Amino acid sequence: MRLLRALHHAVLHESREGRAAEIIAWSNGVTGLALGGLVGWLTWSRGVTTALGVGLAAAAIAFCMLRLALAHRVTVWIAAVLGTSSVAAIGGGLAWVFAHLFESVPGLPPAAAALGAVLAGLLPAMSYRKLARHRAHDVRDSLMPISLPHSR
Repeated sequence: MRLLRALHHAVLHESREGRAAEIIAWSNGVTGLALGGLVGWLTWSRGVTTALGVGLAAAAIAFCMLRLALAHRVTVWIAAVLGTSSVAAIGGGLAWVFAHLFESVPGLPPAAAALGAVLAGLLPAMSYRKLARHRAHDVRDSLMPISLPHSR
């Protein structure tokens, strides 16, 4: 239990960014799972066990790489694009699915998908922007527990 609590605090709460860091961590987690799912789907022909193992490993590696990308003022934008796009795609997809409940309104599913994607992507985009501003001004943050070279 202590290990899980320490991991939770390391991933979500160890930052001056507060809620923005939590949103970024969840966005990176969604992106890692999406990339792991894609790798698993691509390797499905090699067997279920192999695909699941490779997919889970790819998800973990993607999450770690995205986490490390948050440390530098340039690479934070890579994580921002991937994280925001993943969350926006999920929001747009869910809005598109639920808009089909109202089949009588023509054109509602595509409009709902676009609106859902924009609204779902706003919060992660603002969180990544806040972090990128701090990285550009070299504000010390405990989001990255390791020492990295100067980002300028």
